[in-house]
Amino acid sequence: MEEYRFEHKEPLTQRVVLALRVNTKQLKEQLWLGTEYEAEAALRGLDKPLYLSQTRPLGAFWNEFGKSSADGWTEAVWALCGALPARKAKREAQEQKAAELLSQLTVGNSAALYAAIQIWEMYLRCCRGRDKHKAETVLRDHTQLLILPFGEYSSEMANWKREKPVVPVWNHREDAKLELWYPHGEVPFECAVVSGSLRPALIYYRQRILDAGMVMRTCSQCGRVFFAPDARSNLCSERCRKASKKAAKKSFDSKSREEEYEQAYKREYMFWYNRIKKLEKNHASQEQIQRAKTALRQFRKEAVERKKQIQNGALSTTQFINWMIRQESIIQEICGE
Repeated sequence: MEEYRFEHKEPLTQRVVLALRVNTKQLKEQLWLGTEYEAEAALRGLDKPLYLSQTRPLGAFWNEFGKSSADGWTEAVWALCGALPARKAKREAQEQKAAELLSQLTVGNSAALYAAIQIWEMYLRCCRGRDKHKAETVLRDHTQLLILPFGEYSSEMANWKREKPVVPVWNHREDAKLELWYPHGEVPFECAVVSGSLRPALIYYRQRILDAGMVMRTCSQCGRVFFAPDARSNLCSERCRKASKKAAKKSFDSKSREEEYEQAYKREYMFWYNRIKKLEKNHASQEQIQRAKTALRQFRKEAVERKKQIQNGALSTTQFINWMIRQESIIQEICGE
């Protein structure tokens, strides 16, 4: 894998492309990011240096657009625009600032890496122009097409319907270009390739999912968006299914344990409460009634602390119940039983 460096240099002689394969049968997707020649060779099975080559679970590409918004790119773009007319020292400072921001945005995000490389390459080409004001306009227009999907698309776009397709809001032909490649290799397959805006790739991605009869779902265990054969699926992987079963069992055991000691406590509380009410009904002295109420408050206070110990695993339910039974003698003695 070849690392792309965000630094002042000569722009690439070939266009940078992102190739995307959507494999709905195996629930996987493949990405290749590099210059057109290197990407095309890699798709044919040749070992070529690319900026990125990945095979990952279906849905990962779409989820990347929910990780950063268009706002996160603005500062980097303005730094590059400010670098265009600046002298060497200021230009280098602005370039370094933009490079750091772009590097942060691309961590673990292939779509963001593609957009960042395209932005930097356009900046390098703009540096060669004499009219810096025009160059700034060209750079801003170009970057707007690249970063717009990061603000417009998100992982919450769950209501996908054929009659409500995702369409560009800009009537710009550069925002609708997508190529289909069919590499010659051992197993022919279809690949969507973009060299400009990412929006056509997202529309293509969506259509392949719909054609396969799949729906977008959010995993109830990890929160990741994934694609499932029907709306009943709510767990994205075997790992999450196992984790969900484990969590359900733990919750059931905890609830059962809680119900047992809480029910026992309620019974004991009523044991005390009924005796105090009996004292009041029989017109016992205020001193005796007050002693009983004070003892009940103390019993409840200690019971709360012991229930916390049960929740922390420091005390068993049986020990708690035995303790409450021993406390019955206190109220019985006050009542003269």
